Amino acid sequence: MSTSDPGRPERPERPGPTADDLFGAGEPIRSADDLARDGVFDDGEVEDFLADLYAMRRSEVA
Repeated sequence: MSTSDPGRPERPERPGPTADDLFGAGEPIRSADDLARDGVFDDGEVEDFLADLYAMRRSEVA
């Protein structure tokens, strides 16, 4: 008695990437300053983003 499905061809399992494959070379994040990058927002956009985020967090949607 065979346990394989005759309608499906057998193929070898390919392992997916590990966390070390994806993040092994990266440094751990120790503070929010580690996430800061110049040039992400134009002038004034940070304040607009934070105001929108503040409003969204206090709305019923969030």
